[in-house]
Amino acid sequence: MIYQSKKALVLLISNVAVFFYLYLGHLNKLHSNQVDALSLWGRFFLTLLFFLVITNIAVLVIFNLVNNLLSKNKAPTISDERDRLIELRAVRNLCFLMAAGFFLAMGALAIHQPISTMFTILALTVLVSAVISYASYIFYYERGY
Repeated sequence: MIYQSKKALVLLISNVAVFFYLYLGHLNKLHSNQVDALSLWGRFFLTLLFFLVITNIAVLVIFNLVNNLLSKNKAPTISDERDRLIELRAVRNLCFLMAAGFFLAMGALAIHQPISTMFTILALTVLVSAVISYASYIFYYERGY
């Protein structure tokens, strides 16, 4: 497995772990306190964004240190056209899924579902699109283009 695939796999695992940790904690707060669901969802998304950024930075630093110590595959210093093409394809997949999830969430509101359903769909869309993005990185790098 090459460096980029390992990095994507580590980030995938860390993002899924952070999401489920925060989401399950959020569900406990939501079920115990039905008074202000909108502010709880707002805090959840801001907390999710903050923790995903912080954990991605920390995980990348730790991954690079461990990878340099244990492996002969060093981090590439340059990116060529193939790397940029793979990144664009992965981002394209992420954007398509985020757009589909957004429209699905708006459709849930259009058929008179509770607002909590819309936010749940949006939260799961964030998770699924991140998983597909990192899986795309792994797939394209292992496939060779």
